[in-house]
Amino acid sequence: MLLSDYTTQVQELVHDSAFVDYSQAEMTSFINNARVRVSLDMASVRTYFTNCSTIVNQETYPITGGVGGATITNGGVYSSPPTVTFAAPPAGGTQATGIALMSGTAPNMAVTQIGMTNWGRGYTAVPTVTFGSGAAAATAVALINVIDIYAVSYLYGVQRARLQFKPFGVFNTFFRYNTTTSGHPCVWSIYHQQNLFYLFPALPDQNYPLEIDAIVTASPLVNVIDSDVQINAPENDLVQYYAAHLALLKAQNFAQAEYYNNKYGQRKTEILATRYAPRIQNPYQNAWRRIQRGY
Repeated sequence: MLLSDYTTQVQELVHDSAFVDYSQAEMTSFINNARVRVSLDMASVRTYFTNCSTIVNQETYPITGGVGGATITNGGVYSSPPTVTFAAPPAGGTQATGIALMSGTAPNMAVTQIGMTNWGRGYTAVPTVTFGSGAAAATAVALINVIDIYAVSYLYGVQRARLQFKPFGVFNTFFRYNTTTSGHPCVWSIYHQQNLFYLFPALPDQNYPLEIDAIVTASPLVNVIDSDVQINAPENDLVQYYAAHLALLKAQNFAQAEYYNNKYGQRKTEILATRYAPRIQNPYQNAWRRIQRGY
């Protein structure tokens, strides 16, 4: 679905095919706001964040607004580990920090991973990453506009293991009793009210690579030929109704605005009726195996 397609749909609903009542810029704003609403209501936009990193001896991490790590695009050549600098977030945030993890021997070492020492806070865009001299290059992995997290996995050598999820009440009661437990992550939980997710053991003993399957809000469409690759059918059918609702609210046509809000709700209910819970139990648990065997 192109931005121009969304625009035509909304224009037909509000009877303004010639941009008399609403400009293209206003239409684009209504559509992008509607796409954010759809992604919030339907959890339809997901991002799989890779190359994140646990922090040694740290239990909590920001759900959104933090830098989880970086993807190395050029390891460079070094005789000693270079400094790593992430660009600062907007005012009021906390700057992310990390160290270069190397392979090889001096003077021919290369950067293979960034071990995070602080994910930072308050990032609204992916920051740049710079190194000391030696030609290394990387792209930061920033968790931006995350609504929720489906799953967390960690990598150790050639193995990928999915962490068990537990609701925070259970997690807090049964897993956080020993504040000095260390090792690789096994269980995770989420605490939305503080924008944090938790890992157990509470004290990771090294920088374990993490992969995070997250729900995010839709990124804005800018040009009329931009394609919406985030909200797919059937959820993209909802965008026109909520955008029309917003347009008619601006015109103070409250009766028609409420009509399209109801249309949005009805269509949303139809789509949600076909959904199922995507967050599954750990497939390696004996209880899960017994369920699969039927006893």
